[in-house]
Amino acid sequence: MEANTMAEKRFFGLKNWLNFIQSFNHLLFPETCLICQDELSVSSTSVCSMCSSELLFTHFEKYTEPTDLDKLFWGRVQLTSTFAMLFFEKGKSTQKILHALKYQSRPAVGIEFGKMIGEKIKDNELFSSVDLIVPVPIHPKKKFVRGYNQSEQLAIGISKAMLVPTTNHFIEKINHTESQTKKGRFARWDNVARNFTIQQINSKIKHILIVDDVITTGATLEALVRSIQEKKPELRISIVSLAITK
Repeated sequence: MEANTMAEKRFFGLKNWLNFIQSFNHLLFPETCLICQDELSVSSTSVCSMCSSELLFTHFEKYTEPTDLDKLFWGRVQLTSTFAMLFFEKGKSTQKILHALKYQSRPAVGIEFGKMIGEKIKDNELFSSVDLIVPVPIHPKKKFVRGYNQSEQLAIGISKAMLVPTTNHFIEKINHTESQTKKGRFARWDNVARNFTIQQINSKIKHILIVDDVITTGATLEALVRSIQEKKPELRISIVSLAITK
């Protein structure tokens, strides 16, 4: 009994010490909100409570009818389910989050928002059979420059929330892709159609979840899904992303 009491005292003492260090670090190096740039409280992560309440959530998880993202892939590829958590609009809060994730060396932002995505879909029946989470790959040179793959960070967060493993070895990007900005839908698809190589996957895997950061035309995901289905036509595929253009 006395040993248990001593262990509890040491545990709470360590916890208090860690809380003190966290508060002290916050005092010296305060984090600021990704959106409004105001100083965050110790309990906040990357977005303050005020800005969190103003995020443009899609609420697709509540839909009983097909969503805009479902319809985007109709007649293009066969998918089990789709989900995007936020709407993307230029100059709005979602753009600032994506910019921090991709260009400001903030990989933890991906994990944080990945957890949020995972919490929203983990109890959805359409995603309940997912047994592997796969991020959309980026070219190794781009990953070297950035230091990480933003979709992989999102996948890690989703994995933590759904308790489903993730891997970045199933798909590899083998070519750089030209800018998609001024291309039409067919040109966008043709630009990425041969950029992926698909590795062997465990035969026990029946349903994979592909993770992307933002979906515009869906050309990259269409090309990726087609590449997978050519090799594994029996594999069920679902798609999630942090955002979809509004």
